[in-house]
Order: sequence, then structure tokens, then C-alpha cells
Amino acid sequence: MNIPEEFGNYLLLKKLREDALGETFRAGKVGKDGIEQVVLLRVFNGQGINGEKLWQKISGRAAIQQALRSPNIGSGVDLGKVRSYPYAAYDYISGKSLHTLLAQSAAKRVPIPADHALLISERLALALAAAYETRVHDERVLHGFVVPHLAMVSNEGETRLLGFEVAAGLRELWTDGWHHEELQPYLSPESAGGGALTRSDDVYSLGAILYELLTGERLPAAGAAPGGFPALIDGALLAGEGTPLPQSIAGLLKKSLVPREQRVPDAVTWHKTISKLMIEGHYSSTTFNLAFYMHNLFRDEIDRESQEMEAEKKLELPAYSALRTAAAAPAGAGAAAAPIHSGMREPAGVREATFPGTMARSATTAPPSKNPLWIGIAAAVVLLAVGGYFLFGRSSSGGAQGAAKGAAAAAANRAAAAGAAGSPAGAASAPASAGGDAAARETALQAQIQQMFEARSKEMEAKLKTQYDDRIKQLQQKLDESHRAAAAAGQERPKPERQAAAADKAESAEPAASTLTSKKPEPVPAAAASPSAASPQPNTATGERGAAASTAAAASGATAPPPSPASQPDAGTRPQVQVGDLVQPGPGVAAPKLLSRPEARYPAAARRMNNRAADVNIKVLVDERGQVLQADEMGERVGLGFDEAALEVARRTIYNPATKDGVKVKMWAYMHITFKPPAG
Repeated sequence: MNIPEEFGNYLLLKKLREDALGETFRAGKVGKDGIEQVVLLRVFNGQGINGEKLWQKISGRAAIQQALRSPNIGSGVDLGKVRSYPYAAYDYISGKSLHTLLAQSAAKRVPIPADHALLISERLALALAAAYETRVHDERVLHGFVVPHLAMVSNEGETRLLGFEVAAGLRELWTDGWHHEELQPYLSPESAGGGALTRSDDVYSLGAILYELLTGERLPAAGAAPGGFPALIDGALLAGEGTPLPQSIAGLLKKSLVPREQRVPDAVTWHKTISKLMIEGHYSSTTFNLAFYMHNLFRDEIDRESQEMEAEKKLELPAYSALRTAAAAPAGAGAAAAPIHSGMREPAGVREATFPGTMARSATTAPPSKNPLWIGIAAAVVLLAVGGYFLFGRSSSGGAQGAAKGAAAAAANRAAAAGAAGSPAGAASAPASAGGDAAARETALQAQIQQMFEARSKEMEAKLKTQYDDRIKQLQQKLDESHRAAAAAGQERPKPERQAAAADKAESAEPAASTLTSKKPEPVPAAAASPSAASPQPNTATGERGAAASTAAAASGATAPPPSPASQPDAGTRPQVQVGDLVQPGPGVAAPKLLSRPEARYPAAARRMNNRAADVNIKVLVDERGQVLQADEMGERVGLGFDEAALEVARRTIYNPATKDGVKVKMWAYMHITFKPPAG
């Protein structure tokens, strides 16, 4: 592998993509002990971008990175500039930008299913809503430059929005005349006109992105469509199905892509609207389904990334000046840094210069070798190998752990040996104190390695246990309801060998995985399967509808094959839905209807702290009597007592129970509870 290029305090491990905003890298953040963290490094050096002007606007916005903490917002690590290159660093996200996803979908002619399009848009809106509820310097956080290039969809199906700290600067450049055709369709007409940023500007961007996700067509410039956007929306077709846009979706788009005074007022309202639309329209995409789609679309790239990360774990670093300074040089010592060739595109008119604070690499200017230096290098190499494994590794097996530890120890030995050979006096002249320090450091490093492996193993075991427990509960419920249905129809329970034969038949009839993600799940008729088989449980860990990613077929909505003829009851005695069965939205199902809900009590803790407004989303299990059996939060906790107060309201709410074919049943429903500060 080539030696990684240097960029300030980062090593550029892999260039991931290049677009209108600049270049994106997988990079290692280097500290005094080596690579401390692997990050997604977004360098804003796109064509026509004035880096110095952009930096003047964003240099004081690092506080936004620290304030924004949401599952749907990229976790900021750093905001800075190297030469004339402004950059933003985030916790590494293994996935693709939404811009890349749209391009790959079009190139491979694999349209993005409507369920996935709605899920991605809803998560982007949730990110904007969470940011709007955050205050930095007494101001709410808006974005103002929501484009697919600043949105990431991970290989695990999570959607994250980036760029809150740089959006204001990019918007100002846009107002001053910097334009790019890739970005034009997503920005409101007011942006180019120099209008001040308002809450509804991001709504226009959400509408443009949703339109492209659904239709596969980029929104034309405002005024370019004959008859305007309403006529364009009325004539648009879902890319995956070739049918007109559903009326509810078309209505949301029309309210998003209109002049500012007619537009949905803000992202918070837009998020509430699309969430309600998804529930009422029975759209059931989950992050697991989206992850499956991503793996089908980017299988080769994902495999290649895994191989590259494995190679990066074994990367041996040369003696960088930053490590030399940490290990041997006194503060303030050292000569001027040699020029660095970063491999990055130079903005027009900018000549090569040294990076401020960079780790210069120059064999000709390196000081004489010293034992403390090589000890520091050995420690850095060990930490690099361990850090790469910890951040990139996906396996917790003992064999993988042993291999990683062996590679780290071997790298340390090679570096130490090279240090001894390169010293003027050789290994025999090493001071006894240096040997003692090296032994103590090696012991400490080995202890850190072991702690990392143990933490990783516990994390994987807990995750697998949760998945298996959820799956066992689902299967047990299906078995119990199958027995009840058979008893009601006067049939005997199938014998174990018959059950095994039916399971084998179902397994062989499972459709190919590549077709599961391209079609919307079809409902299971009541006569063909029990209600529980068609009713995935909500995932209480994420607040999403659908099963907990048990199998690809189940998570993708694949229906089970009909029972074998030997065990199938006569047509006149087929099992019907029973009172109290748990069902999901579908044909013949009427959702619970709200009868009464107590007034939300504003928490005393919030009144004492800041008297702010808050929104809490709750999912509730409504039984056949209309009472709430279970209430769980959706998303992150709000704090200050809002979560507890919302759950209290949910548990005391009364519904008209859900019905399926006229029979009262259990069903999950969703509540949105808003808290407003009391007057006075």
C-alpha cells in the first residue's frame, strides 16, 4: 500500500469521491500517540469555491458541531483549514452520499422504492427538526444548503445530514455568484436572489430531494417546467412502479415547491406531515430494508472497502515530524517543514505551500536517530494497527483478534529493530532506562489492546443476543397463534415432521434477495396466513415499524407460502382473525381512533431550566378494549422530564380499538405530544 498523504493533522487513507463541493476522504486523525480516530474528511475545494472567503464565514461555527448530537446528523469532529482548503471532519460513516446513491440507482436502472425514498426524506427532515430545536449563541440552528452531496446513507441503512457548520458560508458564496448545475435544483429560488435565510428554505430542498428519490428525475430549475411545478408533479410517475404519485405525496410536494409565502413553514412541520403520511399510507420501510438495498446496489464497492480497511490495519507509518516532536524534540524546536504533495486538487491561482501545522515528511532533513524516537514510533504503529481494527473491524472471533494483535506486535518489533539499526551506536549502546521505558510501554499497550478486544466482543454479543431474543419471541407468538387457529377450526395440531416439511417448503419457495428490495410488500390475505404472521413487531430500540432484522425475506416483506395440502383446512373452515390478535396496517384493518387524551403536563424541571418547547414521539400498543398496554419513546430522549410526562399522557389515553374485518384487535399506533411553556 502507498504511504498515505498528509493533510494538516490527518493522513489521507483513501479518496472516496469528488463532487461539486470538493473531495471526500477516509482519513486518520493523528495525535501524539499515532492515529487516534478515523474520520470522514470533507474538503471544500470544489471548482470555483473561494476557500479563503468560505473560511472567513465558517471559522467561528465550530460550536455548532459540538452542539448538534442526533442520530440523523453527522457527528462533528473538527472544523479547520489547511492552506486555502476549508474542511469539516465527522465520525466515519461507512456508506455513500445521497448524490452517489441517486447516480448509482440511475446507472444500474434499479429505482429507489417509494418506501425507501420516504424513509430517507423523513430522516433528513428529522435531522433539520432536531437542529432547529437546538440553540447556539441563543439562535436556533438552520441549515440553508441541503443538497444530496451533504447527506449520507450508511451501509446499515441510517441517514445522516452533514454540513450545518459550513452551510451558511456556502450559501453566501452562492449568493455572490458561485453556482454549479449539480446543486441548483435543490436550493430555493430565494437563495440565489440574496434573500436572508428563513425556516422554509430547507423545506424547498426537502421537496426537491423527495421528488428525485421518487421519480428518478432531477427537478428542473424553477420556471423551466411548462405549467410550473404543480403540472410537473401531477404528471410524474413513481420510478419503481410506473404509476402516478399518490395524492398525499403529490400534495406534500406541491406545498414544498412553491414561493416562500405559500410553502410549508418549517422542517418541523414538514417532518410531522411526512410521518403522518407514511403511517396512513401504510409505507413500511425500515433501516434494515434500506441496508439490504444498499448492499445489493453497492456490493462490489462494499467488499472492496472491507479489503482496503483490512490492508490499512497493517499499514506501517514512517517517522513523521509530529511523532518526532512528541517523542524527542523540545517544545518550539525544529526547522521549517518541507513542502508536502497532498495529491489534492489545487484551486486556480494557488501555488504549492507547506501546510500550517502539518507533519512534514523529509528524509534529508530528519534529525539523527534516537532511541526515544523509535520507541515513540513503535507505540504509534501499534496504536495505528489497533485503532484501525477497532474502528473498521466487524468480526469479534478469537482468530481475528489474535491476527490483529500479532500484526500490531510484529509492526512494533520491526519499528524497534529499525530504530536500533539506525542509531549511531547500535543496539548495544541503548541506555538501560530506555529499555525499561520500552518494556513498560509495551505492557501498557498490550493491556489497552486487550481492553479494546473485550469491549468489542461484549458489544457484538449483546447485539446478537438482542436479535435472537426478538426473533424467538416472534416465532413463539406465531406458533401459539397457529395452535389457536387450528383449535378454533377443529383441526389437530400438525405433527413435528409435518411442521419441518412445511418449513423446508417455505425456505425453498423464498424469492431471490435481489427481487425483495425492488417491490413493495404485498399484504397477506387473512385466509392464507394468521394475523401474527403478517404483523412485524415495532423495534423498540429504534422506534421503527417492522421486524428487528431477523431474516432478509421477513424484513423485506416477503409473504409465507400457503400451508401444505395435508395440513390446510377446508375452504369453509379456514382460521379467521381472533379478538385480541396483533395486526399491522393492511386490507380490512381500521386503525385505532383517539377518543380522549389527558392534557400534557409541562415538567417542573423544564420550567426551572429554560421554559422551552419540546416535541416527543411515542408509539403505543392499543388493545382490543382501546386501552394502552405499552408505551415506548421513539428516537432520542428530550430530557428535563419531557419524556416521562409524554409517557404518562400516552398510558392514560383512550382509543376506539382497531378492527380487522370487523373484529377488535391489538395494534400499534403513534402519538406526537407537544409541550409549550406555560404562559407567564
